[in-house]
This record gives sequence, structure tokens and C-alpha cells, in this order.
Amino acid sequence: MTLEVDDAECLGCGACESACPTGAITQSTGFPVSYVVDPLLCNDCNRCLAVCPVDGLVVDPSWAVCHGRGCPLSSKRYAGWECSEGRSRCRLCGSMLWREPAREWACSSCRPTGDDGARRASCPKVRKAAHLASQS
Repeated sequence: MTLEVDDAECLGCGACESACPTGAITQSTGFPVSYVVDPLLCNDCNRCLAVCPVDGLVVDPSWAVCHGRGCPLSSKRYAGWECSEGRSRCRLCGSMLWREPAREWACSSCRPTGDDGARRASCPKVRKAAHLASQS
């Protein structure tokens, strides 16, 4: 449920940027003042929605929701797992890091299976971003 800024509604006040705990919302370089949302840093906390005075942020339904629709962590299979939610990313490929219960953080893209041979979780937001980048 990554959000995007509706430039027609945004006042450029910066309240959303100040409220964002992950730094996913930043000011663009254009004029008038506008903001952009980095979908890989957005953890869907919705703090920005609560402070926007004009509903200048809208849902982009094509992205998965962290810990919700489309996210592996919403499955019982990954109960107890954690995702870095963009705070930490793989140095080699840029993917989110994942941690199984009582394990170290690991990249599911660079190390797609665990010690037991089971497939590791991967972030649908990272997959979508890579797909969009390949189309550019």
C-alpha cells in the first residue's frame, strides 16, 4: 500500500516528510515544492496520512503492503520472522534483509535458501522495483 503524493492536492507544507519515521518521503527538486515517496523505504505506518492537512497522499494499490497484502510476513509460514523494512539493505544487491527467529539478518536474494534448504522470504516491493527499473 505504498503511498504517492498527489501533486494536484499537495500544499508543499512538509508535514508528511517530518512525520515519516523511515525517511521515505523527501522533497523533490521541482517547483512548486513537491514531495516524493520512496516505496522501498515506506513501511506503511501511515503517520504521514495522519498529518497531511489536505489529503495530498494517495494509496498506490500496485504495491504490496508491509506485513499485509502481498508481504510474506502476513503468512503463518513466516511467523516470528522480521524484515529490515528498508532500514538495512544488502550491500551486494540492495534487497531487504530478513531474519528468521533466533538467526542473523540475511539477504534472501543472495542466499535464497536456508541451512535446511527451505526457501527464504523475499520482499515483493524489491521485486517490483527491480522490474520497474528493468523496464526503464
